[in-house]
Amino acid sequence: MNIFESLLSGVEEARRHTGQTLLSLLGLVLGTGSIVTVLALFGGQTALTQQYLEEVGGIGTMIVSNRDASAQPTARERASKRLTYEDAAFLKDRASTLAAVSPGWAENLIYRAGGTSFRGQVIGTVPDYAVINDIRPLVGRYLSDLDITNRSRVVVLGWKFADSLFGGPVRALGKLVSIEYKQYTVVGVLEREEFYFASWEGNALEYRNERAYIPITTAISQYSGVDRLTFLTLKAKPAGRATVESEVRSLLFARHGVEDFDLRQSGSGAGSDSGNFLQLFNYIFLVVGIVSLFTGGIVIANILLASVVERVREFGTRMALGATAGSIFAHVLAQVLVISVIGAVLGLLLGRALTGTVAYFMQMPAVVSPFIAAVAIGTALTVGLLAGMYPAWRAARLEPVEALRYG
Repeated sequence: MNIFESLLSGVEEARRHTGQTLLSLLGLVLGTGSIVTVLALFGGQTALTQQYLEEVGGIGTMIVSNRDASAQPTARERASKRLTYEDAAFLKDRASTLAAVSPGWAENLIYRAGGTSFRGQVIGTVPDYAVINDIRPLVGRYLSDLDITNRSRVVVLGWKFADSLFGGPVRALGKLVSIEYKQYTVVGVLEREEFYFASWEGNALEYRNERAYIPITTAISQYSGVDRLTFLTLKAKPAGRATVESEVRSLLFARHGVEDFDLRQSGSGAGSDSGNFLQLFNYIFLVVGIVSLFTGGIVIANILLASVVERVREFGTRMALGATAGSIFAHVLAQVLVISVIGAVLGLLLGRALTGTVAYFMQMPAVVSPFIAAVAIGTALTVGLLAGMYPAWRAARLEPVEALRYG
């Protein structure tokens, strides 16, 4: 009997024992469906995270910030100036792994225009900040190198601030706005930025709409008076991403004499609420899938063992007529293969349905890719075939004479 005939025989056996076949299928279908759903949701969340990272600078963008002062600072800690504008220039000159360096100063100040006033964030920075973070003006322009050199009193408003102060982004261009009682000319208004990790979460980029940007030199001269920064935004070269963090740490340590700063990847921690919820959701589906597959494997093994017992005389007759142990082994495995293929296909269909339902109600991307389908089907087939190994081995080990006497 060749493999094709074995498969046909497996189909016939599955048809003849419909109840046993359905029991065998149940675990495989549920397990495969759960695995498909988990992988699809995880893939969707991974794609969202990657998209968000691109919005805030992409892979290789880091933020350096001042570390909280210790309760009992050492002499070196007291002597350190912390992050300074000179640090930015030093890194730009010395760091071989960096493509761009943007010093940053941040403070909450009072905005006034006409009869409207409120307190909001002001960022002092340089043109590279917009390049690193993919910030685009809706109208007007962003800060220029000439603004930095001349310490110009110009400001680029976030979309929401422009709308709040002047009743619309376009209306703000060219107007004067007071920031902590100092007048600035609005030279640009940024596009409204939006990004949602999930339907129940707010706009992850709303903070960009609720701030304004002024030249870093203007910020230091008008509000600070000292050469100190709030943060540094760094962009690594593609070839230097593996070593950029260690290089930046060593260079800043050499200047400060102490590690009084922290480095983190841009965008880290964003979408954590939806990420934690989805992780829990994935774990539930994954546990259901593993338990279902394990249970399905046990059911398949038990049913096949019972089937082997029922067909002892049949196997003995075939072996007496010349069938080898290998062909009997393959014949039993063929029946398992038929059940496994049917279970995998039905599980894949169930997984697609579950994925679509979950994605619809949770308003999250989830796509069943060919890779996910291949993994799910491969897993179901592996479980089925492993479960069928022992019954097939038992059938192949039958002695023809004893088998013919059976029953």
